[in-house]
Amino acid sequence: MRTEWKRKSLSLFCLALPLVLVGTVAAQSGTLGVLNRVQRVDDPELGELIRIAMENRQDANEKETLEIIRKVTQGYAQVKLLDQQIEQVSRRIESIAGPAELRYELLLAKAELEAKLMTELATLREVMGVMPKHAFDKKPVETLNAWLALNMIDERVYVLDGLKPFSDYWANRRWQSAGLLPEGQTLDYIRERLRKKDKLPIRIDIYYTAALSNAAGALRARIVSLIGEMDAHMEAEVRTELSTWVGSGESTFFLRDGRIRALYPAPVMRPDGSGKPLVTGLVNPNDLEQHILWRLTMPKNVPLKARVEYDEASALLAKQVAEMAKTVAKRLGIAEAVEAAEILVEPLPEARFLGRWRAVTDSEIQEIELRADGRSRLTMRKGAQKIVPAPWTLTTRQIFIDSSYLVTYLGYLNEEGNLVVDRGEIWPQGSWHDAGGPPMVLTKVE
Repeated sequence: MRTEWKRKSLSLFCLALPLVLVGTVAAQSGTLGVLNRVQRVDDPELGELIRIAMENRQDANEKETLEIIRKVTQGYAQVKLLDQQIEQVSRRIESIAGPAELRYELLLAKAELEAKLMTELATLREVMGVMPKHAFDKKPVETLNAWLALNMIDERVYVLDGLKPFSDYWANRRWQSAGLLPEGQTLDYIRERLRKKDKLPIRIDIYYTAALSNAAGALRARIVSLIGEMDAHMEAEVRTELSTWVGSGESTFFLRDGRIRALYPAPVMRPDGSGKPLVTGLVNPNDLEQHILWRLTMPKNVPLKARVEYDEASALLAKQVAEMAKTVAKRLGIAEAVEAAEILVEPLPEARFLGRWRAVTDSEIQEIELRADGRSRLTMRKGAQKIVPAPWTLTTRQIFIDSSYLVTYLGYLNEEGNLVVDRGEIWPQGSWHDAGGPPMVLTKVE
């Protein structure tokens, strides 16, 4: 009987609150007439809700608009009512000195009210067309004030700090190294970023290989816990990504006749942010450090071996390139994750590649014309014949033809002197990857 009486008392208490609220609203209205109140929304918060709903539902007709306004108003009233009810119950819980059963009943009532509040808010969001912010929500790149790339390497993490302006396009991003850090120091580095309000919002990308998937999950959990500890969960985004589209582990610099050549998937921004992008082809010796820096600061590229492939005429230059790669890696704090190897090769004369080549197999390329100025013309078989101009690059024993975005043909001479061409692409580490399919064989016609 006592418990039943408590429940009835609690129900009467909660039911009385709407009457109190109505009385309060009426008192605040003063002498304003009903028509005046219907034609105006004096509550700034309600007015803002209606404005946002109208902006998000501009395709609504007049009847639908009135219905939206009604639903927003009703939802607003319910939310405010539930807020007051929850507040009153909370005060009652704090002040109660009676039996534990009554406290339990009040706690249960509060939980029910909070559940109703969540439901009302969800309905109001739907009516208004509002996508709410939430913890660890995706952050638009233009809103970021910090962007970290964590490249997992064994038990250590290569930490890269993004440089503004940030970009959605991978080739326009720039990074600076924070070094190869143990997990504890990595978390300390993130903690320092979270402490600075001018570094929020922040995005953190964790890159890992298949062998480190469990370690990546554990690191993400620790980072999420740290963000919660720093009360930055509304200002942080954490992503994990399996490292794909990386490369063979080698980044080759091709040296012949004292000139350097390098390969890129697409034009990429220089690490110093100045001048023209870095592209496939000849490397200006004054820009060599920029080419090395890009390879060593592109997320997912490290660990990396700098392969310096050279002819006899470029022996001294090859040593300089290898030493610079080691020096830059040491300055970035990642010397343990970077190797440099010098490979002496016998180059093929450029003249053996120049001229017109015609396919002897049924393939997508019917004819290739290679010119001494680094330009070529590809006659493609795609329904009707199509002639495509494309730059080509001579390395030591091969050629690379950039046909279109992320499509690069690799060409080499076989034992019969024919030109064999494979379709593929350059990956960020600077290595070429076969796209599959049979090789195309072309014979020289002039």
